[in-house]
Amino acid sequence: MLDIKIDEKTVSTLLENAINERVDELAKQKYFLTYNELSKYLNISKPIIEDRLIKNGLKYYKIGSKYLFKKSEVDEFLDDVTSCMNATNNDLKFFTKIKQVVGSI
Repeated sequence: MLDIKIDEKTVSTLLENAINERVDELAKQKYFLTYNELSKYLNISKPIIEDRLIKNGLKYYKIGSKYLFKKSEVDEFLDDVTSCMNATNNDLKFFTKIKQVVGSI
């Protein structure tokens, strides 16, 4: 058995450093992604983003001629899309979200 003794000041310093590193990581994360950044983030082409994601409901924000995508909404959208896939229907390139039709009585 190991008997390691660490004083309170060392623990406090280590904890403070870990917290500061995480805060720096969070500060560097982007809130919005451009088309190019989204393409790199998902590792898919711009035409696939347009044809398969935007046409199936991925939200975007337009500022002038620039399109921006909220990173959290992209992640949520993809979680929803991939939850609809199975072993034989798992190619995003051919994915079309099934529209639910609600009939009236």
